[in-house]
Amino acid sequence: VVRRGRRSSGINAEYGDTGPNMILFLVLCLGTVSANVGTDKESLRLSIGQSGLDFASDVSAHMLSELEKFAAGGLNLPDIRGDVDITGLRLSGLHLEKPVLSVIPNTGLNVKTPGVELQVRGNWRYNGWIAVTGSLTLTSKLDLSVTAGAYADMVNKRFATVPKGCSVSYRSFSIDLNNAFYSWIVSFFEDTVKSEIKKAVCNEISGVLRTTLNGVIASIPHEIDIPNVMSVKFGPDANPAFSKNQIDLPAQVSAGGQSFPFKPTGISGVMLPGYMACILLSDYTLNTASFAALQAGKIVERLPNQWVTASNPLMNTAYYQTILPGLYTAHPDTAITYKVTNTRYPTIQFLHQNIMLHLPVNVVLEVAGSKAITASVTLGVSGVVKVNGGDITASVTNITHVSKLLDTKVGPISDLESLMDTIIENTVEPMVNNVLNKGFTLPIKDWVLLKKTSVTAQQDYLEVCGDVELTDKSLAEIKKIIAQLVG
Repeated sequence: VVRRGRRSSGINAEYGDTGPNMILFLVLCLGTVSANVGTDKESLRLSIGQSGLDFASDVSAHMLSELEKFAAGGLNLPDIRGDVDITGLRLSGLHLEKPVLSVIPNTGLNVKTPGVELQVRGNWRYNGWIAVTGSLTLTSKLDLSVTAGAYADMVNKRFATVPKGCSVSYRSFSIDLNNAFYSWIVSFFEDTVKSEIKKAVCNEISGVLRTTLNGVIASIPHEIDIPNVMSVKFGPDANPAFSKNQIDLPAQVSAGGQSFPFKPTGISGVMLPGYMACILLSDYTLNTASFAALQAGKIVERLPNQWVTASNPLMNTAYYQTILPGLYTAHPDTAITYKVTNTRYPTIQFLHQNIMLHLPVNVVLEVAGSKAITASVTLGVSGVVKVNGGDITASVTNITHVSKLLDTKVGPISDLESLMDTIIENTVEPMVNNVLNKGFTLPIKDWVLLKKTSVTAQQDYLEVCGDVELTDKSLAEIKKIIAQLVG
């Protein structure tokens, strides 16, 4: 048995095969969260803090002109019947101030929009002792407060929104019948119109929360794509939790519809203050993907390759003339090839301040097309993760291995420790380190760039907190969503 550990040096190289992509995903992928808000199956959580809500408010402020443009031609008010019939009411003007977002504990997200300016045009008909008709223009300034809740739709496997409250209070209100002679008629229906506008606005918002917005949520892909390997699907684990300063969305994942020989342990912790959002990802999530995609024999590496070339001294039996004389005697000055194959799916474990990757492999040394030495090796890779924008990189801090000789065709090996130490240092270690140094681009990079990030390995989960910046593509998509919501 051999146990060795060392600091690893970085070597830059390209790598695009399925096995290393998956290893990279296992070590580098981000996930989401904050305290026990889900079940013991929770393995992914997103927490949004007050600064995240403030950012959303700032983003919405930039989108107000689009919302005003779309909404001004998209809201029809119901007809009002009585002594005066009011028909054909249509929103013709809208001006919005920057909204204020806050959390109402145990209820939902509250959005206050002060000083909303409305202009409505329509027709009127007086049904009194004389039939009189005309057009009207209504202008008002009001304060709008909307509370939206959310719940876990376990049937459709997604979170869904639901209206929790809506209130409208007027700062000013006036109706112009476009004819001063008939201004006295306004008193017959002004209060009714006020009430109907309140009702229409809240009904419209309720409809958006119950149907339109949920349609948008349903259209968002609910999976994490691992390039060239598979997709990990995720859905709600429990209802969102609304606390004083944050919103938590607990989720659970599935991969390939399979069952696994291990179980999630849930996520616990507290969101780091001062960040817009935190993502926590349990090691269970990554291990399910590994189990589904990387069973024995799925990772196969042969050397020489692009970073351990044929010119490397390790690729000739002359290198082993002293430490493995039987090999050199049988095959003097002969080229060597190495084959590294996984014997079980890799597993990842998040520990306090550490990320551990456990990868059992068989290492075969071949000479002249025949196996000369076969050994089993269980690798333990420790590393640290860094985030830059939407790119994630890592560096190996230590590699340990436990080795066992399975077969030798070149006589006994007196110092298996030194032999495997040399092979691991010059073959597997550069392979892993090059993959990690290359980095991994998050699927969200086209939409969101991460700033001021904090990456911490906690007990059984990885916590990634940070601030975000929206890309031009993301802003353009928000405009489309606004059009869908009010169109």
